Amino acid sequence: MNNCLDNINVKGLEKWILSFCLFAFLPFHASAIDVKGKKNSAVVDGISYQLNAKKETAIVVKSPDIYSGDIVIPEKIEVDSLTFYVEEIAASAFEKATGVTSISIPKGISKIGPRAFSGCSSLTAIELPKSIEELPTELFSECSSLVDVTLPKSIRKMSNDVFKGCKSLAEIVIPASITSLPHGTFEECSNLREVELPTGMTSIASNAFENCSSLEQIVIPTGVKSIGSEAFMGCSSLREFTFPSSLSKISNSVLKNCSSLEEVHLPNSVSEIASEAFRSCSSLDSLYLPNSVVKIGSGAFRDCSNMRHLTLPNGLVSISSDLFRGCTNLENIAFPNGLKQIGSSAFEGCTSLAKITLPSSLKEIDGSAFDKCNNLMTVNVLGATPPKISSNSFSKTTFREAAVHIRKGTLGNFQINKQWAKFLDLIER
Repeated sequence: MNNCLDNINVKGLEKWILSFCLFAFLPFHASAIDVKGKKNSAVVDGISYQLNAKKETAIVVKSPDIYSGDIVIPEKIEVDSLTFYVEEIAASAFEKATGVTSISIPKGISKIGPRAFSGCSSLTAIELPKSIEELPTELFSECSSLVDVTLPKSIRKMSNDVFKGCKSLAEIVIPASITSLPHGTFEECSNLREVELPTGMTSIASNAFENCSSLEQIVIPTGVKSIGSEAFMGCSSLREFTFPSSLSKISNSVLKNCSSLEEVHLPNSVSEIASEAFRSCSSLDSLYLPNSVVKIGSGAFRDCSNMRHLTLPNGLVSISSDLFRGCTNLENIAFPNGLKQIGSSAFEGCTSLAKITLPSSLKEIDGSAFDKCNNLMTVNVLGATPPKISSNSFSKTTFREAAVHIRKGTLGNFQINKQWAKFLDLIER
């Protein structure tokens, strides 16, 4: 009798073990669903989802286990015999997943959250479906291996820093539907060589192409009305740049540190050039400034060491501080007749400047304006009344050795002026 019971127990135990093993090794897809329709989570084929049972939709979310390899997002998933359609990729879903090499996105995805692929440093190519209409903030930022990106025509809007730090991206076509290029879009894309901007574009925001050091040329659409500060700063391979006729202001530092820039074309529509706009454009040897320009900010041409000559526009009444500071090859400068002030250090260190003619309208020359201009040996003053200067407006060498030509009968006006009297060679014409 006991043997029979033992046999029954053994057989029952074997069945239980067999059932357990079968259950344990069956493939599972997800956790249970909240029957009230509240969102719940699931993991299907290694991809984490947030589920909405009521809407029967799923959102790809960040996984507790870092994603890697080739990611294929399906159009729909099955969870507990229910079908969920994948419609969205959440913010930061794949952020810093450095092992992800490719991502396949289905046509049903209509929204992608900010930084969804940011920092995927092994991702080399991606194609977005036509269902996508917006590229959110930092979507592909720091995807340093990204070479090929296909943007659909459906894209209507781009947010800031979408491709920032994509150092392997060499070329890209912006869809015709995009009218504004946001802040930092291609910042630090050091291998970017070709960009095709749509003809309907109206604005390029600040830092959009900053430090795109391989960019040699770019065509700005004629309808662009604003180009933000530092938009092309550090584009050290850029050789020529034409501002569109729809532009009225050149923003600060817009072409700063573009060391290969040789030609710049400014339209007659420009009325203002902001501070440091062309600073350290060391290959720029001349520039035509249209008479429409009435204001130039401080340091706009500072350290343009190859600049040789420049004619300032007729409407300019003030030369701002540091405007030509460090322009070591500047040989001559023509001042407009209505000029009233030359700012501090405006020409400091212009060691090739040998001669200047100060218009009769000039009222003041600020400190260090011509300091360290040790080859400035001829100063022509057209006004009867000497403009106000300080003890260091000119270099000591200029005070001692320069010939200062003044109007006949005005010598007394200069001799009684404490600072002008320091010039040792005042000559009446």
